[in-house]
Amino acid sequence: MAEHPATIGRYEIQRVIGQGAMGVVYLAEDPLLKRRLAIKVVRAVGEEREVALERFKREAEVSAQLNHPNIVTIYDVGDEPKMGPFLAMEFVEGQSLGKHIRDGSLDPESSFNVLIQTMRALRAAHRHAIIHRDVKPDNILVGEDGRVKLMDFGIAKTMAPRLTNVGEFLGSPAYSAPELLKGAEPTPSSDRFAFAVTTFETLTGQLPHPGNNVAAVITHVLQEPPHIPTGMSGPVANVFRKALSLDPDDRHETLMEFLTALIDVFPLEAIVRDRIEELFRHDDHAGDIVPIRRARVRPQAAQEPSQGFAKGTALPGAVRTQGNPKAATAGRSTMARATPIHSSPAVKIELEDEGPSNPRSTFGQNPKRRGGSSSSSFFEPKTLIKWILIVAIGGPLLQWLFSMITRQ
Repeated sequence: MAEHPATIGRYEIQRVIGQGAMGVVYLAEDPLLKRRLAIKVVRAVGEEREVALERFKREAEVSAQLNHPNIVTIYDVGDEPKMGPFLAMEFVEGQSLGKHIRDGSLDPESSFNVLIQTMRALRAAHRHAIIHRDVKPDNILVGEDGRVKLMDFGIAKTMAPRLTNVGEFLGSPAYSAPELLKGAEPTPSSDRFAFAVTTFETLTGQLPHPGNNVAAVITHVLQEPPHIPTGMSGPVANVFRKALSLDPDDRHETLMEFLTALIDVFPLEAIVRDRIEELFRHDDHAGDIVPIRRARVRPQAAQEPSQGFAKGTALPGAVRTQGNPKAATAGRSTMARATPIHSSPAVKIELEDEGPSNPRSTFGQNPKRRGGSSSSSFFEPKTLIKWILIVAIGGPLLQWLFSMITRQ
């Protein structure tokens, strides 16, 4: 077979951009829409070919439902007779988070940048009752512009009919929750476990459940606590122990709760922490606004740590050109330098009560209640009429009284 075909479907193939045991990914161009795209082709025959095509269709269906800026967009699905099923998707100029981890090319700020965007993609999927089932660094694409894309929803669990037999395991053992390894149904909590493993590896370069082979990894996940690297602080280790608990009920209830708890205790320079916290306040996708924690203590309710940050300030909008010079040069690769967060005008949420108790909600209130001047009420029509009548009647009366007193 030639190095690569001239076309797949209507798409003109340019070059190979990825290759594995089961398939190839090509860079192609759509001659009708004049855009570049990536085409994944799976080499399969017989029943495997049918399953691969069904999974590609599932991934396209999930992409269409979500339509999220942090999820890879699928353009087309097909079956090339001489090659196999193919999936046409948007082309992301960059590399996977897994490659960045292996290269050691991310500083903490860039790492949290990637993780927050990945969290948004997963939250969007969970709101649509879609469980990814295979969250791992190699399924997270990091673009050169800083945009992060979660991909490979082909084995995602939805309300559609199952593509696999009951009890069949799908996913990557090192990132799989213990309940999945025991044959239980996937849940949002199992996705959160995989996200916590991904976060652990992104920040430490190690897996929390290591092993020399698949069996050793599975045994460690099921029987051993997470392996905490030397040098990790106690508070950070405790956050990971909770996120990677054997019992799903002992884990953080949301992705946001986990990430905010981790960022609160992770050792970061003040200016970097501010920029990271600011990223939680900004989102260029109106349907996926991330809530923030209240900045002031409420008189009758204790502040919950799972709702956001106590400091509530800033993260990368135009990140690498501001602030501490040490923070600006801390990265070890182009990723650390190229983290402008391609955001359109920022959307902010203020989670505050409405009414006079809120010092920010002053628009349209009575000026006296805002502590402002009430002199503008003098010029109301009724007030002016009152003063005219007082002057018209009271003036002659005062003049008469004065004349009577002077005669005496």
